[in-house]
Amino acid sequence: MIDEHLLRNAVALDEYRNFARAANALHISQPTLSRRIQMLESAVGERLFDRQSRTIIPTQAGEIVLRYARRIHASSQAMQEEISRHQGIVEGSLRIGSVSYVGSGLLAPTISLFCKRYPNIYIDTIVDVWSNLPDRMLRENFDFVLAETSELETTRDFELIQLNSHPGFLYCRVGHPLQEKANITTQDVAQFSLISPGIPARLANLFDNLFFPDVKTGCSSKKWGRITVSDQAMIKALVLNGDGIAVGTFATLAPEIKAGIFSALPLRISELKSQYGIVTRKGVSSSPTARAFMALLVESDQESSVLETAFIDSLGPPISTQGIQPSL
Repeated sequence: MIDEHLLRNAVALDEYRNFARAANALHISQPTLSRRIQMLESAVGERLFDRQSRTIIPTQAGEIVLRYARRIHASSQAMQEEISRHQGIVEGSLRIGSVSYVGSGLLAPTISLFCKRYPNIYIDTIVDVWSNLPDRMLRENFDFVLAETSELETTRDFELIQLNSHPGFLYCRVGHPLQEKANITTQDVAQFSLISPGIPARLANLFDNLFFPDVKTGCSSKKWGRITVSDQAMIKALVLNGDGIAVGTFATLAPEIKAGIFSALPLRISELKSQYGIVTRKGVSSSPTARAFMALLVESDQESSVLETAFIDSLGPPISTQGIQPSL
């Protein structure tokens, strides 16, 4: 039977892709880590990592071992936390991955509420672009991630709890040139750069249809000037200090709009809405701590849906890309 400690060492080496950094994270020496990897390779009967000049890459056999190693580690943690709960000791840890929008709008307030209920839980959050999170979920030891789900394949590796769909809107700084216009059109908006994270295909198609309806499919189309930024705070700073516009939700912008820092553009776009979900690894049982957090997350998400209704209605009647035809 393979020692679980050896498996943990392999997981750490895969995460850091460097012997020195992995050894430091494990609080052991580099030679000790090298010996343990060799012991694991000997026990498996396969080379698990290819040593390249500047990095370490898992072999195919290594990927198989790492996949099961993470499941074993997750199950061990779940057992320990279950025993702790049985003993009346509410302790443990959570590692959560998230995209910036849902991170600032939903995850952050849920963490604050969770910590009040369970003050002895250590929470580690990683914010990344939505397209990176599924792969990181398979390679790293996340309890779950919050990610865009429109392009997520759940059949093989993931299980999904779909969150509510929240309406999005375009916003700018107060005093923006667009606010001088009595009636803002989509063509007016398209004159200014869009500041956003990497967006999924469904939103890229939405913006093409809505803001550039004259461009025929297959032609080299006019592209909306874009500034791609993954950090929500930096997006807000760029909007505040320039003439760019961005996409927001009520949960991410309510305080700044109330304070008169940002203003929502009066364009209520029906198809501009979030499509996020809680993603876990298929076949890996969630710990009691993770299950409690996910339940609170769903509860907070429902409350957010109620609070945003009046604000979204104030943006005016909805417009839609359906039925928009290119000019001849």
